[in-house]
Parts: sequence; C-alpha cells; structure tokens
Amino acid sequence: MTAKIYKNPITADGRLQKHPLVTAEKVKKVKNLTEAHLLGSKRATAELEEVLTTSDLLFSFVQLANMNFLPQYDEAPRVWTQIAGTRTVPTLEKIRLYDMVWEDTDGNGKSNVLGAHGEAPTIPEGTAYPYVYVTTLADQSGSLTKKGFKTDWTLESRINDGLGMIDALPEMMRNAALDTEESEVMTPFIAAGTALAGGPVPTGATVPPNAPLSRDALIRAQIELSERTVNGRKIVVNGGYNLLVPAGQGIFANFVLNQTLTGFERGSDPQWIYQINGSYNPLASITVIETDWLSGSAWKLAPKPGATRRPTIDRLELRGYTTPQLFVENAAGLILGGGQASPNEGSFANDSITLKLRQFGGGIVYDGGVNILNSNGTGA
Repeated sequence: MTAKIYKNPITADGRLQKHPLVTAEKVKKVKNLTEAHLLGSKRATAELEEVLTTSDLLFSFVQLANMNFLPQYDEAPRVWTQIAGTRTVPTLEKIRLYDMVWEDTDGNGKSNVLGAHGEAPTIPEGTAYPYVYVTTLADQSGSLTKKGFKTDWTLESRINDGLGMIDALPEMMRNAALDTEESEVMTPFIAAGTALAGGPVPTGATVPPNAPLSRDALIRAQIELSERTVNGRKIVVNGGYNLLVPAGQGIFANFVLNQTLTGFERGSDPQWIYQINGSYNPLASITVIETDWLSGSAWKLAPKPGATRRPTIDRLELRGYTTPQLFVENAAGLILGGGQASPNEGSFANDSITLKLRQFGGGIVYDGGVNILNSNGTGA
C-alpha cells in the first residue's frame, strides 16, 4: 500500500493538531537525528539526547511520533473491519436512524401510502401527493465517547534510558489504539443478538435451541434471521454472513462449512430422496472469524458489513478527530534566578514529563441487534 502524501505533513492536512512550539524545521531536525540514531550512529544518539533534554524539541518529537504513527495506524490489520462498518458523526450525542412510516394526514394510522415493499405510489393526473412521514425508529444502542490515558516519563528513566521510550513509543501508542478500536466494536456486538430458537430444517432434522455448531444449526440460523423484520420489512441479506467462533475453533468451523450436502429425505418413501451435486454448498457465503471474545462452544452469526440495506453494527468516528493523538504536558515552572526551566526538567511537582493518548470512538449495534443470532452451543 502506498503511503498517502499530505499537502501539510506536520498536521496531515488537519488530522493532527500542532503545538505552537512545533515547526517544520524542528520536526525535520528531530527526524534526521532519530533516523540516524536508529541506524546506530552514536553521535546522533548523543546529540538527540542533548537536544531533547536541553530544548523544546520534545514537542517536535511528539509531533514526529504522531506523524510516524499515522500511516502505521491506517495500515494495521484489524479484525473488527470484517464485522462492522464505519460511521463518521459530528457530535457525541446518541446515534439515531430514520425511516419512513406509512401514515398520511388523516390521523387514522397506517394507510399504506408506500407499497408492500416500500415503493412509492403511482400518482394519477391532477391528484394530490400523499404524505409519508419520516420518523426516528429509536435512539440506537451506542454513542461515541472519549478515551485515553496518561503515563509519566520520569527524570530517572530519562537519565538511565533516555531513548528507550522514544524507540518504543510509536508501537505502544498504535497497539493501545488498535486494542481500543477492537473493544469499541466487540463489546456491543458480543452483548447483542437473540438466541437460536431451534426448529426444523430442510434435511428433516430438528435443531435444538442454542445448538452446537453444525451444518443443520447454521441452516436453521439463516432461516430464523430471514424471518426478522425492522419497521415491518424483512431484512434481506445479499453478501453473506460472518460466523464468529472462539479462538482455536476456526479449523472445525471451516470443516463444517466445507462439507457438501449429498442428499436428504423428504418423507418415509425412499423414492423421495434428493441427490445434490457434490459441488454445491449452501453455506459457501459464510466466513469464519476467530475471536477471543467468545469462549467454550458459543458462536454468533451476523450479516457481513454492507450485506444489508440497514447496517448491523458500525464503529463510530468523530469528525475532525478520527486519528488517536499523543500529547505532552510541560509544567516545569521557573528556575529561581534562572528563568524558564527546560521542558525536559519535567513537572514542577515530580520531575515527570506526562504523555497522554486521546482518541474518540464507539461501537453501535442498530435495531437492537435484530439480525444477529447467538448460540451458547449447549443445545438447551
């Protein structure tokens, strides 16, 4: 993947904020010294330690860390993107979805202004157009929140291992941000959905409630999902399902999916045995995803992102704050008789430099998770 080229690399065209003490020249100096340090230059290492402990270049280093972090963050593999879409929102308020209701101005309730499949009516010549009102179905079960943490870079650690944290900082920041994203999606997703009720399948078998993973159970799960509705309309899935199973059970799940149906009996008469071509697999559109958010024999089935008109689950991003950022605090105070203390003296309170990670995000399951099906695998 080719890295994106920004017109203003210091702020990544608005994705990153900038401290007033940060300039392009200072960032370039820190970048050159850091690259030489990582290549083993002892002179660069000594100079980098010198400038970071005697000047305000710490702020430029933090900006450089953010700039280096951004492409790593964008290109990092994510499991949640296989499960959820992304919705960018302008505020921290609760998310709403809107839909049309079949009502006109007579106040008598449903009047079937829209057709049975949601289509607009034909308007005869000279006839007034009927009203169809837009309404909020419900506040959805999720909102965007601010997350983050602080850590102190103590004076002692700067003396003993001045560049150790500098080397590790981008990776630590990226891992924390990625784990947060995963949690934002998986926490509401795992909690949502309805249990497999069980019932007959075309093979003639009867699937019990909360059935263990099997072909019959997956066929029954798709049957039950096909009967669920939102605003009176069935949820049509075009694009397949995701099957989530506990870590380590993907091999078994794929074994189940890749079996082929060779035949089934429609009754007691042996003449009613249908033979199915061995290359046909009615479960071929299901993709297995292993996750440590499930355990035991539990499994979940849900449409893939984009497989339905109404979304199943999204990760929320705040407009203007889509990228996690690292901040540095400087409250070193004044040296008595000596003016302003260097930023790298640390805080007035405890000689520490405080670093802060901040990101905005959240996860939202729409319509109460109506098109998510769960099974605890107990068969009861």
